[in-house]
Amino acid sequence: MIEREAQDIGSYIIILNLKNTQKLSIGELGEITLEKGYYLYVGSARKNLTRRVQRHRRKRKKLFWHIDYLGQIADFHLALPVRSSADLECDIAKRLKAISDWSVPEFGVSDCSCETHLFGMRSNPIFSPTFIEILQHFRIGRLEDELMGKY
Repeated sequence: MIEREAQDIGSYIIILNLKNTQKLSIGELGEITLEKGYYLYVGSARKNLTRRVQRHRRKRKKLFWHIDYLGQIADFHLALPVRSSADLECDIAKRLKAISDWSVPEFGVSDCSCETHLFGMRSNPIFSPTFIEILQHFRIGRLEDELMGKY
């Protein structure tokens, strides 16, 4: 299990901070209004997870994914990778939806049936015990559950 789960693949949560409410034009999504606050974006990388997360940190890049557009106007705050051989992206998104203050419909979901993969919070999520519990579950708890036959 350790060898399987230690590969450079998995999901991630990117946290961005938007200091002021702004309008943003994003490809087929069109123009959307984004409230000021913290944005949590859930993505995945079936290979090169480290490089994908590093790419999201850069301001200068070709705009390809929805999150690339938001990254142009918001400050990068934190990247939280979740190494996993299982595809956890949609499961993480569902859990974040339950604790978020708002979400942005159809953001980052061109390859799944989720409502969105972008969630907003008024305060910094890293100070939220519930957010920390969710992160710990996907990083460690699910593996403990698997070992105990619960997953």
